[in-house]
Amino acid sequence: MNNSLSKLLAKQYVESAGWADWILRTLSDDDLKLEIAPGKNHGVWILGHLIACEDDFSLYMGKGEITIPDYQKLFCEGSKLQPVENYPPVSELREKWSEIIRKNKKIYDALTDNELQELHSNKNDSDNAFWKTKEDVIIHWQLHTMYHAGQLGILTSQAGKILTPSN
Repeated sequence: MNNSLSKLLAKQYVESAGWADWILRTLSDDDLKLEIAPGKNHGVWILGHLIACEDDFSLYMGKGEITIPDYQKLFCEGSKLQPVENYPPVSELREKWSEIIRKNKKIYDALTDNELQELHSNKNDSDNAFWKTKEDVIIHWQLHTMYHAGQLGILTSQAGKILTPSN
């Protein structure tokens, strides 16, 4: 079996995570403290949220556990936006982002096309109408990453930076 779909989704993950990473590298630590709009998400929260969600991915794939449980409480659904000083330092967030991307690349590399049709493995979220199979989870996770990459792109503009291929 050539696992063409799982290989395609793995490649797409590398591209979407790489896109978000490119934007993050363009933004300074101070830029990440900017808000999308007054009283709305700031870059620190967006980065922490992406980390927490990407960390959660392993549960859905049945390939591991959450490695940074504190981030789930700080950055996931139901958490209230706090001042940037109440979150981990940006240097830590950048390090955790890189760790989680490496973790998930390994998960993607191990997936097979047959596994993609299986029900996802997160027993705490078995009623979610948006995703039932591992393939559905992957599609929604990658769209989620790109949505927040777009928000980070707005911050580059607010910081007076231009995204170019040389960044």
